[in-house]
Amino acid sequence: MFKVTVEGKFAGYSDTAVFVKASAVGDYIPCDRADAAGVCVKLPADIIDADTGEATRTVEDIVFTLPGGELLGIEQEAELEEVSGALALDEAEEVVSILTGGNVE
Repeated sequence: MFKVTVEGKFAGYSDTAVFVKASAVGDYIPCDRADAAGVCVKLPADIIDADTGEATRTVEDIVFTLPGGELLGIEQEAELEEVSGALALDEAEEVVSILTGGNVE
């Protein structure tokens, strides 16, 4: 799991990270991390149904440049940190439990 930070602020967690560089014609192409100028991650997003106005929570592919990388010039820069998914979920469950009074001693 990867923690994504944009402009010093937490942007979300992604289960996957596909490292990319820009091709000569402006496409993103997968590459090794050592050759990457950017990364494509899946981050949580709300999709609003135009007819009903209902929101559906899903994940969306977003491409970011990595610090020092150059892609197409339209991407935000993000930092990526590999984290343990199990530990992140455990910490989130603990916070929810505390906030809802479940860990009162």
